Amino acid sequence: MRQNIIFVALSALTAAVAAQSSDSNLTVPVGSVPEAERNQWCVAQYNTCKILCNKLVKTNECDFKTLDYQCTCTSGDTPDLEKFTQTVPTFMCLTAYSTCIDQHADDARGQDKCKEDIFDKCGTQDPNKAETVKTTSSAAPSTTAAKPTETKGAAAEESSAAAAPATTSSESFAAPTNAAAFLGNGVAAVAAGVFAAALL
Repeated sequence: MRQNIIFVALSALTAAVAAQSSDSNLTVPVGSVPEAERNQWCVAQYNTCKILCNKLVKTNECDFKTLDYQCTCTSGDTPDLEKFTQTVPTFMCLTAYSTCIDQHADDARGQDKCKEDIFDKCGTQDPNKAETVKTTSSAAPSTTAAKPTETKGAAAEESSAAAAPATTSSESFAAPTNAAAFLGNGVAAVAAGVFAAALL
């Protein structure tokens, strides 16, 4: 019985570590992205959120300083931004891919791994061609919840600037997420359970 408990605990620990490693592939420091580029990302996402919500927007915010963002339609639904181009998570993903490629120069196998682990997970759907609002559960919040009033103000002038971010993904980016901290706590809890079980 004790061996079964230890095995289950170790399996959970391994899965948590694997998930955390996968998430870390899509992150780089916020400071590695030029401020002007981050602002462009937020302007583009501001416009995309309006498109996906059919202009029926309850919350549409993005902080270019932290890349924290929210997009909620008046229906309470939150568009699945990771599936679409011209959104912060997709800019993040593409920049992480570019960074990975740079780190594996003259390494074809490493670059193939970058494509498999990162690029293939980047959003590809054109928000302008979305037939309906693509949503996740209305109970689920956006990736982040900070309120970016500064960038929202900039986004009010967005019409001509919004098209620019389409090519910004070749630089560095930041992926705001609490997943790593959450998983880190889970890993610690599971590890403690393993050692406790071993002492029984």
